Amino acid sequence: MILIPRNDCRGGPPVATRSVEVRRWATTEGRPYKMLLRLASLVMLIVLSCTCAYAQEAPKDKKEDQPQQLTIVLATGNTLLVDEVSESTDGYWYKRGNITTFLDRERVTRIDHPKPEGESATAAEPAPPAKWSLAEATRVEKFFLSKFKRPLPLSAFGQSDLHTRWGWDHRNGMDVGLHPDSVEGRALIEFLRAESIPFLVFRGPIPGVATGPHIHVGNRSSRSYGR
Repeated sequence: MILIPRNDCRGGPPVATRSVEVRRWATTEGRPYKMLLRLASLVMLIVLSCTCAYAQEAPKDKKEDQPQQLTIVLATGNTLLVDEVSESTDGYWYKRGNITTFLDRERVTRIDHPKPEGESATAAEPAPPAKWSLAEATRVEKFFLSKFKRPLPLSAFGQSDLHTRWGWDHRNGMDVGLHPDSVEGRALIEFLRAESIPFLVFRGPIPGVATGPHIHVGNRSSRSYGR
């Protein structure tokens, strides 16, 4: 306690009293400092709260990888979107949700796998040039027959009228009527790569080049035949 002398109103000697001024100074000067501390604590609490909230929400912003569905193209022209497909000797088992169903092989035209992002539906995918003769086609036909128990579905063997009209020299190539992304198409492509057999894949029609999806076995045809 600080005492400040003052004169008595009756003219007597000075007496010690509690200083109102000092007490007022202690409260008025200390109040801004306390308010500053409280404000700093409040700002710190808000920053920590926002940081924790962001840390909790950040994983939700990540795009979860969801499995892409496969497409079963039926002989009737209809399609089925399924989660999984497994092949058996007589046909295909497909799964949709928790239900698994069997389809006879005769009812299925092809199975389309999800196309990789950025890949063109009509782009050709050339393999490195290699030695190839149409006489080696027997190797490819035997592989397909032994694996899928049916003949290789050829849409063109050697030169065809269509290739002649388009001006392509197709005398040393053969076209297989399989979609490159189907189960059979993928298996054939793996075999061709393993055997170093050149090929091209077409995932859709290209005017003057391809009428639809197929796998061309052989080197790229030159565009000079019949011209």
